[in-house]
Amino acid sequence: MRELPKAYDHTSESDAYQQWESSGFFNPDNLPGERKEPFTISMPPPNVTGVLHLGHALENAIMDAMIRYQRMRGKRALLVAGTDHAAIATQARVEKNLIESGKYQHPREELGRENLLAIIRDYAEQSKTTILSQIRRMGTSCDWSRLAYTFDAQRSRAVNELFIRMYQDGLVYRGYRVINWSVKGQSTCSDDELVYKERSAKFYTFRYDAQFPIAISTTRPETKLGDTAVAVHPDDTRYRQYIGKTFTAEVGADKPLTLRIIADTHVDPSFGTGALGVTPAHSPTDYEMYERRKDTPDAIGLIPVIGADGRMTVRAGAAYQGLTVEETRKKFVEVLKTSGLIEKEEDITQNVGTSDRFGDIVEAIPMEQWFVAVNKEIPGKGKTLKDLMRDAVTIGHDGNHDRKIHITPDRYEKIYLNWIENLHDWCISRQIWWGHQIPAWHHKNSKLKIQNSKPCEEPIVSIEEIKTCPHCNGELEQDPDTLDTWFSSGAWTFSTLGWPDKTTDLTTFHPTTWIQMGHEILFFWMARMILMSTYALDEIPFKNVYIHGILRDENGKKFSKSLGNGIDPIDIIEKYGTDALRLAVLAGITPGNDARFYAGKVEHYGTFVNKLWNTARFILASTEALNIQEPRAHTLADTWILARLSDVIKKITDHMEQYRFSQAIETLYEFTWHEFADWYLEIAKFQRAQGLKETTDAILLYSLEQILKLWHPFTPFITEELWPHLNVIPAQAGIQKQEKNKGQHNLLLIQPWPQCHPEPVEGSLATTRFPKLQELVTSIRAFRAEQKINPKEVLPGTIAIAQEWRTIIQDHFPLIAHLTKVQFTLADSLVDPTLQLSGISIALNAPKKEETKEDLESLRTYIASLKTRLTDPSFLSKAPPHVVEKERQRLGEVEEKLQMSN
Repeated sequence: MRELPKAYDHTSESDAYQQWESSGFFNPDNLPGERKEPFTISMPPPNVTGVLHLGHALENAIMDAMIRYQRMRGKRALLVAGTDHAAIATQARVEKNLIESGKYQHPREELGRENLLAIIRDYAEQSKTTILSQIRRMGTSCDWSRLAYTFDAQRSRAVNELFIRMYQDGLVYRGYRVINWSVKGQSTCSDDELVYKERSAKFYTFRYDAQFPIAISTTRPETKLGDTAVAVHPDDTRYRQYIGKTFTAEVGADKPLTLRIIADTHVDPSFGTGALGVTPAHSPTDYEMYERRKDTPDAIGLIPVIGADGRMTVRAGAAYQGLTVEETRKKFVEVLKTSGLIEKEEDITQNVGTSDRFGDIVEAIPMEQWFVAVNKEIPGKGKTLKDLMRDAVTIGHDGNHDRKIHITPDRYEKIYLNWIENLHDWCISRQIWWGHQIPAWHHKNSKLKIQNSKPCEEPIVSIEEIKTCPHCNGELEQDPDTLDTWFSSGAWTFSTLGWPDKTTDLTTFHPTTWIQMGHEILFFWMARMILMSTYALDEIPFKNVYIHGILRDENGKKFSKSLGNGIDPIDIIEKYGTDALRLAVLAGITPGNDARFYAGKVEHYGTFVNKLWNTARFILASTEALNIQEPRAHTLADTWILARLSDVIKKITDHMEQYRFSQAIETLYEFTWHEFADWYLEIAKFQRAQGLKETTDAILLYSLEQILKLWHPFTPFITEELWPHLNVIPAQAGIQKQEKNKGQHNLLLIQPWPQCHPEPVEGSLATTRFPKLQELVTSIRAFRAEQKINPKEVLPGTIAIAQEWRTIIQDHFPLIAHLTKVQFTLADSLVDPTLQLSGISIALNAPKKEETKEDLESLRTYIASLKTRLTDPSFLSKAPPHVVEKERQRLGEVEEKLQMSN
């Protein structure tokens, strides 16, 4: 017999993790047995901008549950861990910290590039150390020997190699286009990095001057100083006569505009006046009109009137040059009003794009930047990058359906494809210092030199540093810009496996098998990984994608510091343990949907973890150590519990294969607590007293073994701590039996997943017959509780049983008496039964209890509390459906009792 402490001590979790890590089994190369099929997960690398939050706790719980499950399924399970240097996010955080310290006002200017980079590097390393320790606290069983960082030497080499290959293929180019510009951050940002915020605005309808034939509407009149055309729908009869004509408009004394009236099907005739003032320099949509008309008789101009500093340029006119956007808007509107050109002014609400890292409203500004060409045909492939990205989730890479990416839930496939259709060239250069500096070199004097009647190459793209031009010997300097973080993390699945070298890891573990991510980075990361992998490796980066939602608080709000509702997962771990936290974040999640998290869930699952401990403690303390084999059933209860266990194994396996983590937990929770612990454990005590100790103990130990295995992916710490106390290694593990604590092969971490055995006929019968006994016992217990009868008092009773159930009930009179404290006498029928079940009538010889005034008042109070609970939105949204239904049934029963008492 094995005695365990009375309560589970979760502070021992670090010991278990050290044991796992030192075993080497996180590394698939060290796993025992023949493991041919790889199962690879690439961890979404957390940003080195602080500490892990609840979202990371959810992701680690999901990933680790899956990788532990696959490891137990006999796969070569690899979870690649890493962190992300998070270029803009990290630099923005450090600069903010430096400003808030009071030491600096403008860190970049005051510190210079190298000094600021040194400070950022120190911050990132400290944050990285903290994050990696927290990943361990979460129990995440990743292969630390393959730990990666998006800014380490291997990843830098891969990023530069990828950049140069794409440049040589003409897919990376430097061009002059309209981009999103953060004035505050002094850097570009992609469309996907914009955070749209609602604000109040004025919607102005005006004419450029009194003679101009068409009125336009806009919320940004200051940009109209850079208009070069007015676009109308070709079918709009109001303006058809003007299409193709050019007008000169006096917008201010020194700023005449030449405006061509053009037809464009993208114009909405019902919006505003149906006429659109075209500002190619400060609108991505208008810039596309400009691009489409290049080198045609219908060409229009491009006039930048807002500079990188957020102020108006000389081309806006002398009256506005140097003013801010807001100042210009105010002044220009006054000019329009004074001139009588404003026809209407409306108050509206609009969404504006802001920088996700710097918080300011971004400006659309034309600049020379580096771009990835998504619509250009790839040399030798006959397809564009956009084609590759589309094919990967539709027909499969190269038309091979077996190489198709499957997205769960599948609705995100349509969302992804819609995004692909509207994809523009991707701006990849950022004007910050922390990140992969673009491997391109320019002449310092910015002039092309001539050598042998040919211009020098400009820029020169190379992995190696180039100080002088090989043609003119002119001095070169590296492009100061850095690459978008998503460019480097787009290569994550294959750069972490050794690319650009042809490594064994790359051959074995790529494409990766499965990846999880939040829906908020679907386009940031998933799309870019597909782009990079299909281009560089000619294969998809992963076979399956699981999209999850975000965790919200109990009121459905996002967790945030500003709202004051933030929860530190480490604080929860300290109080309740990691297993309770993992269950709390996984319970209730469904693919693609947000879920609610609250302290009560953790407390609830903390109680369950202790229930599991106490269940195991009872079994281990009261049984002899046995070699656990699949035991033989001797009673109906034995057959029922083994049949139920087999069914649970089948269901949980299916749930895991379909990524239904919450359903797996709910199924296993119900079986462990309400069937095994509440029913079979109690029956086992009776069976032992009846001389069936050996066979009952065998079933208890066998069931506990399977239960610990099933729980391990979700609650790895408590199950690993309990496992060695079984002191048995099943034969099917293919591992020689060893004594407790001798050798690492005794770890639950590497034990085989439970097998679902074909259900025999008697098992099928048991699962229909035993519930009848449960119904009988439950009804009697409820009656005794309502009547407040002493639980230890033995009652005489009479029972009439329909022929269908007579044998099964009569054969179990001793067990029923043990469970209910009722000694039954069999009768053919009953006239006035105490309890009436389907096919069973029961008369209990218990004195009729008169309800006192206090009892009735207590019933009314109880009814009121039940009604309050059942109308509480918080309870209805959080509680599982079966719990809500039980409460409704209880309310009906108590109301009926009160009515009968009156």
